[in-house]
Amino acid sequence: MFSGTEFLAQVLMAHGASAVCGYDAEDRVTFWNERYLAFFPEVAPFLRVGTPFLETLEPFLALQQPQASAQERADAMTNAVFRHSQEEGPVQYQRADGRWLELRMFPQPDGGRFKVWSDVSAQKAPGAEGSLLQGLMAVANVGLIVHDAAGVLRYVNSRFFSEHFMSLIRRVPALERRGAEQGSYWKKFADIFGDDEAYEQLCLSTEHGPIPAPLTMRARTGRFYRVQEQAWDAGGTACVWTDVTELIQRENALRAAHRELSLLNRRLIDLSETDALTGLPNRRRFNTAMQSAQAVVRGGAHASVAIIDLDYFKSINDRFGHDVGDVALVEVSRRLRALVPGQVPIARLGGEEFGLVFEAMPLAEAHACVEALRQAFSDNPFVTGAETMPLTMSIGIAPLRADRDSSASLKEADMALLRAKARGRDCVVLAGQGATTGREHAFADMPGSNTTLFSLSAYADEVALDAAALRDKYAPAAEHPAFALANWEKAVRDGTTLDHYWGWVEYQISASLQAPEID
Repeated sequence: MFSGTEFLAQVLMAHGASAVCGYDAEDRVTFWNERYLAFFPEVAPFLRVGTPFLETLEPFLALQQPQASAQERADAMTNAVFRHSQEEGPVQYQRADGRWLELRMFPQPDGGRFKVWSDVSAQKAPGAEGSLLQGLMAVANVGLIVHDAAGVLRYVNSRFFSEHFMSLIRRVPALERRGAEQGSYWKKFADIFGDDEAYEQLCLSTEHGPIPAPLTMRARTGRFYRVQEQAWDAGGTACVWTDVTELIQRENALRAAHRELSLLNRRLIDLSETDALTGLPNRRRFNTAMQSAQAVVRGGAHASVAIIDLDYFKSINDRFGHDVGDVALVEVSRRLRALVPGQVPIARLGGEEFGLVFEAMPLAEAHACVEALRQAFSDNPFVTGAETMPLTMSIGIAPLRADRDSSASLKEADMALLRAKARGRDCVVLAGQGATTGREHAFADMPGSNTTLFSLSAYADEVALDAAALRDKYAPAAEHPAFALANWEKAVRDGTTLDHYWGWVEYQISASLQAPEID
């Protein structure tokens, strides 16, 4: 039986080219050789006889893993203490400088121990068994765990796992895979992957052999790893671990950028298709709604379009200014949203003109809807400050047909709107039919009306006059020569009406009916 000193002497002679460091029973440094400092020059500044092992370990790990978190540093300390006190080796690992070292640990009779490191890099040189694979592992920075057909652990790329999962290195002997189901084997890694959803599903697997497809799992550290297994050497299993955190982060950044860009594009589209004053869709979105309605008509459903124009709206701008006119338009849009069924698109087409598209709705139902809308506006005047004024509307409505383009129906609705204006406003006209209000005969019933037709050319010089000039010309007589329903209707038939000219005519008619004096 050798004494402790004799045993140490024999070991040192057997490992003359190796690095040696000894510790007493209380884990304090007792000696080291020059080769130890050559192997580990970074420990020279703090290595002293009597220094506790932990006091050499902490600065050593700080130098080896400068980017490690406090938790990672603590795990590394725990694993290193375990190996220091329990494992005798041999254990081979690769240092950051590329050298391969083999570590053996020898307990001493007095309770101390010493460690011997040998440089085995030559065994890993090109041409040596496994050198190509190990070189690839070092360059690619991927992890590799290999089991043979009996489930015995044959290889672990300790350099990768020591950098990423120090806790795993301590459990390497327990990573056997002897006939284990996939779920049973992977449960050994619970402290690494925790509650990751893909990992939890893998732990439930009762299959044997390699997992069928690569899995990407999120570790507790927040990093992502792609794990891929395949059959190896007649029944064995080779498992490759790849850190794909940066790839996942780039993909997530691209997805986030795409979502942000899509949202921005959606906002830009909304802005381009929305009326800035009222918040209603504008003509562009109205046209899209028309195309959609035309498509359902071609499919056999019903659809129609209505054009709304506010009556005498110009008088609001003239009397109170455009600011009040804008307030009135906002109020109109609010009422439209409140009164029109939610599935019916509403749009401001420009000025005081609005459009409705009734998709997949019978014409009679659409007609009843706009008539109720007209009545609601007629019964509720617009109030601004101390002023109250009528806020009525003229409406033209036309069906969409499968045998023609939607633009033809829109033109019919426009013409129906003109007839609604001609018939006294505040009414609904269906294309090809009369107005749906009781004012059709208002002109004929007025005092002084006549049915004599006249030539518009006689009043050609008045066409260029604005409303104020027309008032100045005819105010003394309080009567216009064309003051007759028949003349009005002929002008409508001939398509020769001008809003300000014939609007003044109706202004005179309305005045005679004791209606508010508006344009």
